[in-house]
Amino acid sequence: MINKVILIGRLGADAEVKQTSKGDSMANMSLATNKKFKEEEKTTWHKVVVFDPRIADTMGKYAKAGTMLYVEGEIETRSYQDSGGQKRYVTEVVVPRFTGVVRMVSPKTSSGAASAPSNEGSDDFKEQF
Repeated sequence: MINKVILIGRLGADAEVKQTSKGDSMANMSLATNKKFKEEEKTTWHKVVVFDPRIADTMGKYAKAGTMLYVEGEIETRSYQDSGGQKRYVTEVVVPRFTGVVRMVSPKTSSGAASAPSNEGSDDFKEQF
């Protein structure tokens, strides 16, 4: 069986890096993907969790709001109890250690906006973290 997700989207906020109980870095990110049909555009938000410490540290340094990323990971759904005792579910794209991929497609520019890739499908994905 295969559980693989590939997303290309923009970060809604700077990557948030935390330390795990083992002292390794992990990163939480919110990634937006867009789908256009006719005159309407739909944005879908994805929670992305990076468990590879090397990638997580790099995302903390360079992945800012508006940065376009290419992400390969797996879909995972987990449950937890909220403060009111209700069982809640969250679905995340998990970038596992060793097998996950995150590539910066276009960095955020100094003006605050992210630049568009110059030629999608060419060498935009050559830089892997």
